[in-house]
Amino acid sequence: MTLLSLRIPVVASVLATLLSPPVVSQTPVDTAAALRAADAAAHAWLALVDKGQIAESWDEAALSFQLAVTKPKWVQAVKQARGSFEPFGARRQIMARYTLDLPNAPPGQYVLFQYQTNVSGDHQVVETVVPVLDGKRGWRVSGYFVRLEE
Repeated sequence: MTLLSLRIPVVASVLATLLSPPVVSQTPVDTAAALRAADAAAHAWLALVDKGQIAESWDEAALSFQLAVTKPKWVQAVKQARGSFEPFGARRQIMARYTLDLPNAPPGQYVLFQYQTNVSGDHQVVETVVPVLDGKRGWRVSGYFVRLEE
């Protein structure tokens, strides 16, 4: 057996592991504890984005997030989405929901947070932050969306 023929199964195994959905526990979940842990992860991640550490926010995101968007594309997308609203000010949580099922996402433990956020020009935006329980890495952000509140 050649070295190349050994590499293909190893690469396929690694890819299968990386691309498989997060493991969903069959045991009861302490939803309150999950909400607290996900909230702490969301705030730490948002602090990176607020400080302009966008590349670092990609590094700290969930693996599914990193596989979906490259770091350079993420940096560009954040600058486009947030640029005209900078600086972002005080946030007020308007929604927190724990779920095991999200549309177009693999099964897993997710929390959807929405924040009403003050931005420049006396405007407000709604930020949606979606942490996922990312295996041994703990709660990591898997989605982020910003829209102008009308």
